[in-house]
Amino acid sequence: MSQYTELSRRERQIMDSLYSRGEATVLEIQHDLPNAPTPTAIRTMLRILMDKDIVQRHKQGREFVYAPTAPRRPEGAKALKHVIQTFFDGSFKQALAAQLASDDESLTDDELREMVKLIKAARDKGN
Repeated sequence: MSQYTELSRRERQIMDSLYSRGEATVLEIQHDLPNAPTPTAIRTMLRILMDKDIVQRHKQGREFVYAPTAPRRPEGAKALKHVIQTFFDGSFKQALAAQLASDDESLTDDELREMVKLIKAARDKGN
């Protein structure tokens, strides 16, 4: 299981901010969090995430800038697998059907064509 899925809710929110931004300062992270804690509390959580080797930091001017230690794509794949296992009984088909039925976002014709290509490639590969 991904180390990401074993984090607390607030730690996951901080990681979501870092993955969406690529890297961020404490104030940028605070801006992204719902009911955001104080900068001191965020620094404490970032220190914990650094102790877990999930976050790294570097100095930029007078501030520290924080970034995830793991690349975005593999961690996203692990998180997606966890969501599919947890909410869709391990069925990618059910997860895809739920996304396609959602009114939140519609796919463009180009995106749909690309998905068809990916499905054909997976079929040819034997998946």
